[in-house]
Amino acid sequence: MKRTHAIGLLAGLAMLGVSAQAAEMPERELGLLLGGGWADKDLVGGRDDEINPLLGLRYGHRLGYSFNFFSDVVGGPYNGDVPGIDDLGIVTARGGLEWLFSKQQRYNWFLSGGLGAMYVYVNDDDDFTEPMASVGLGQVWEAGANNSVRWEVRADHAFGNGDLPGSNRLTNYQLLVGYSWGLGVPLDSDGDGVANRRDQCPNTPAGAKVDARGCPLDSDGDGVFDGLDTCPDTPAGVKVNADGCPLDSDGDGIPDYLDKCPTVPAPGTADGCPPKVVEPEPAPAAEPAAPRKLTLEGVNFDNDSAKLRPESIAILDNAAATLKEWGEVKVEVAGHTDSVDSDAYNLRLSQRRAEAVRAYLIKQGVAADRLTAKGYGEANPVADNKTADGRYKNRRVELVPQQ
Repeated sequence: MKRTHAIGLLAGLAMLGVSAQAAEMPERELGLLLGGGWADKDLVGGRDDEINPLLGLRYGHRLGYSFNFFSDVVGGPYNGDVPGIDDLGIVTARGGLEWLFSKQQRYNWFLSGGLGAMYVYVNDDDDFTEPMASVGLGQVWEAGANNSVRWEVRADHAFGNGDLPGSNRLTNYQLLVGYSWGLGVPLDSDGDGVANRRDQCPNTPAGAKVDARGCPLDSDGDGVFDGLDTCPDTPAGVKVNADGCPLDSDGDGIPDYLDKCPTVPAPGTADGCPPKVVEPEPAPAAEPAAPRKLTLEGVNFDNDSAKLRPESIAILDNAAATLKEWGEVKVEVAGHTDSVDSDAYNLRLSQRRAEAVRAYLIKQGVAADRLTAKGYGEANPVADNKTADGRYKNRRVELVPQQ
């Protein structure tokens, strides 16, 4: 029959293409089937080439990579010209497996096979039900995020022993098209919130933020994806570590791109370089110069602390030697801060720091009765507190002769 030749041709075409990529079909689906059917000549006589309308329902469930379980019910009215059989209806119910033998990027070819029952009712007063086997060939295509479109040609063969005409070994053919709705959440293999069908970057690392295509975002262009980038505002061109933060080779807290001394640790400095030690000017040999205010540049403290840093020791040692050259002149150790925090807080902090310097100078041999400590807080700035460099200059200790 022409129908048999058409089925064979479709099967041959399906075998031509096999792809390593496979369409993403839902795990479970429920669908509607529409189509046409041709009844066995034993049932409809010379009208076996007429197309009769069919309507059906289908349920599918994925089994592993290459198989689907399915069940469907399809039925419709048929016209015949066999004596005693004018009008009839056929309903088939079957369940079985679909083998996805050729998996393409957007669609899959399948062969179906199943068992079920064929129910035939004749002239509104006679009917019979026979067991049947079914085979089919078709395609299923992706539709939307989790749905599918399909077509299938199939043959249903009943194994009957009925007494009615046409109830013995019937073979009917069907051509069906359908639309199925996926049940549940669409597949999202990399868990980025974009369904596999629409994900153009299917292997996004966990935690990375993605765009509508499922591709990772990298707002600062440093090669570390947003969501994984601990420093998402890195300036363009700056080298970063695995967390997306600028490199800090000497570990002093100042990134390399801002550090003018990237191999020398200098925590707390503005440019990453150790502070310069200012040597006091020696007094003339013949007549000592009159004492004058001495600013101890480079004498620094930890944040919110009056503990002297190690790099301050050499400067204070030089200051102690200078004080000894001043003779018996009494000196005020004056502490100053920048404008960060409140006036009262800065006043207390500057007093503690002045006392720490006085204590160290006494330890180095300067007479205690020559030294007094006084904190001025932020009252006497020497630079603009609105800049980091200005605040650095305002955090100072001075030795002021009292004459």
